[in-house]
Amino acid sequence: MVRYVVFSIDRVGFTVHQIQDRRQFLQLIAAAGFGVTATARGQTPDEGALTPPRGRGHVRPLDPVALDDILVGCSYLGCGGGGSLADGRARLAVDVQAQLSFSLLDVAGVGDDEWVASPYGLGSLALPTDVQQQQFAGLTRVADPVEASFRMLSRHLQRAFVAAVAGELGPWSTAAALSTAARCGRPLLDADRVGRAAPEATQDSVLAAGLSNLPIAAVTCFGDEIILEKVARGARSEDLLRALSVASLGDLGVTDAALSGRTVRESGALIAGTITHAEALGRAVRSAKAGARSPLNALLEAGGGERMFEGRVIECSWKDEAGFLIGEVHLDGEGSFTGHRYRVHFKNENIIAWRDEAVSVLPPELISIVDAISGEAVANPEFVTGARVAVLRFPAPSIWHTAQGLRLFGPAHFGY
Repeated sequence: MVRYVVFSIDRVGFTVHQIQDRRQFLQLIAAAGFGVTATARGQTPDEGALTPPRGRGHVRPLDPVALDDILVGCSYLGCGGGGSLADGRARLAVDVQAQLSFSLLDVAGVGDDEWVASPYGLGSLALPTDVQQQQFAGLTRVADPVEASFRMLSRHLQRAFVAAVAGELGPWSTAAALSTAARCGRPLLDADRVGRAAPEATQDSVLAAGLSNLPIAAVTCFGDEIILEKVARGARSEDLLRALSVASLGDLGVTDAALSGRTVRESGALIAGTITHAEALGRAVRSAKAGARSPLNALLEAGGGERMFEGRVIECSWKDEAGFLIGEVHLDGEGSFTGHRYRVHFKNENIIAWRDEAVSVLPPELISIVDAISGEAVANPEFVTGARVAVLRFPAPSIWHTAQGLRLFGPAHFGY
């Protein structure tokens, strides 16, 4: 699942580049008076969606520090994909400007007959070409395809969703789910469907649990609305959604996997606790920086990770292929890795790595490439030749080491 859409916030008077870092993000939140319950664009919380039961336990408010910790943690778990941290912060800054409230709901807090669903964006990290821009120049864009798809599936099923579920962990992907939840007056569930970011919609814990993610609601950036009720086989949903994404400049809002609380608990269809895990990673990095300690060491300790390589970027090549960003980054070792080479292949997200042409990390394990000095994650394909980076490995959730999980996310799936 590629959960990435380029998001513009020019209409509210500031740009992505003005809130690249944590300090600016928190300053903007403070100026906006964060925490007052309100809604964007003058809507009521449930306009375009059914009203769920009000009041519940197991809900934790998310303050500005927690929000940023979550996005920073997701920048590592995004494995180079899942969108950029700057865009994720920008997305939430729009909602902060509108004085929305954010909260996190524990999986145990969803009643047996209450329902949740996953809103996300699907596209490529590659920027649209001039030809593509000209092809769609006459069409008007909608404000938010992801939120529109969440409301659309609720209307279609005539069923309330008591929470939104992040489709994956990524700084933009998770921000989109947080934003959609807040705009619809819902909490975000403390769970996701991958435990990291992944390139294909079929790499999904719902499918690994033997369940269907149908029906699927999709809304293009131009306002086209599609309900997908049936596919010839599971992998076809990826093909069809990818084609829709290509036809909408890589800006497609999708909501799927409407599940009851009973189904979630009985099937293990979601990976629970992952938003809290992302928050813990971001908090560890923040605390290390505040204490003048190594953010990389703190990150590895908090995430149970391992440093696989460190060196300079010598080359990064990529292309946009059928809606995916396909490429490789090559490194020349430094320090204890001097005299060795390393390369990482990515398909939107980092997939597989080699050290001196011997396999180093295989899917579904997480590969995160970070700036060796600042400790900040590097998103694909934003590598600078000569920059010093470290390659980190984190363990994948256990669901991906089952037979079905490996079929969907193991080396053979990617042709290795």
